[in-house]
Amino acid sequence: MNYWLLTWNPKRWGWNERLGGYLDLMNRIQQVGKVFERWSTGVNVSIKEGDRVFLIRLGEDPRGIVASGYAATNVFKSPHWEDHRAEKGDLSKHIYVEFDKILDIKDSPLPMSILKVISPSFKWSSQASGISIPEEIALKLEEIWK
Repeated sequence: MNYWLLTWNPKRWGWNERLGGYLDLMNRIQQVGKVFERWSTGVNVSIKEGDRVFLIRLGEDPRGIVASGYAATNVFKSPHWEDHRAEKGDLSKHIYVEFDKILDIKDSPLPMSILKVISPSFKWSSQASGISIPEEIALKLEEIWK
């Protein structure tokens, strides 16, 4: 299995200001155990169905891992995630994620300080979505995330 880091910057994407925001998705996970959401993969086209993904919140505090799941699809192109770009016809790369855990950011994500202990050299704060996480780092992350 491959492991990937997807990113969410609330300064650029108001996930909870939209219908189906993360609080709504959290509630649905509590009811049925999982929920599907389209997410950008940046320039990455290598994510495959079944790969493990973690979502990191960047840009403003609290920063850290806020969600996990599995790629429910391979990468595909669809309307850009930024509304003004989608209106112009721009496309971006996405996957559907089968989220199995989403934290309320008020309850604090798995913080950057712990991520840096897991691997001080891994670029946890990359602004690009779809970063490959080496297996040895991902397995440590998975253990703490549980």
